Amino acid sequence: MKNKCAFTILKIFGHTLTLSIVASALHFVYAFSGENLFIGLFNPVNESVWEHLKFMFFPFLIWWIVMYLIKNKKCTIPLNTWIVSAAFSLVAAPMTVALSFYSYTGAFGIHSLLMDIFLVPLSYFIALCMASHFLEYSRPNKWVAMISVAGIAAILTIFILFTLNPPHLPVFYDAVTQTYGI
Repeated sequence: MKNKCAFTILKIFGHTLTLSIVASALHFVYAFSGENLFIGLFNPVNESVWEHLKFMFFPFLIWWIVMYLIKNKKCTIPLNTWIVSAAFSLVAAPMTVALSFYSYTGAFGIHSLLMDIFLVPLSYFIALCMASHFLEYSRPNKWVAMISVAGIAAILTIFILFTLNPPHLPVFYDAVTQTYGI
């Protein structure tokens, strides 16, 4: 059965543009904050792939919360469905960036700032299309929603922990400063 208030393709394009602009601005927030630790927990602190995944997660998480508050009163989408759709897209967006980036750099040896930048809107768009489908057609139960909340909390925690103490793996390496983490 279809749920009302799922996102149209036009709205997906609009939300993709908005999220991409916010993500682009957040790229510089840590430096502009005077390298404030609290700001760095939620925004990229260096040029590693891992740190750039933060602006695929945190603005999107806030966006999901705000959209729920806006749509809750006028939509027939149950909270469980909303939570599972959000969790799915919060995994899909960063994963799309990581998989795409490592595909064209590792597999094809392409290094392009333009392609790196384009990954942001592309990943948001793909994640929003997937989430819209979930919003429209899925009916998850409360247990799936609870697992989704736990998953979101785990991802949030991992982003913070790995900012403070990143493993010495390539995804965490900042080639510009030749360091890991803060």
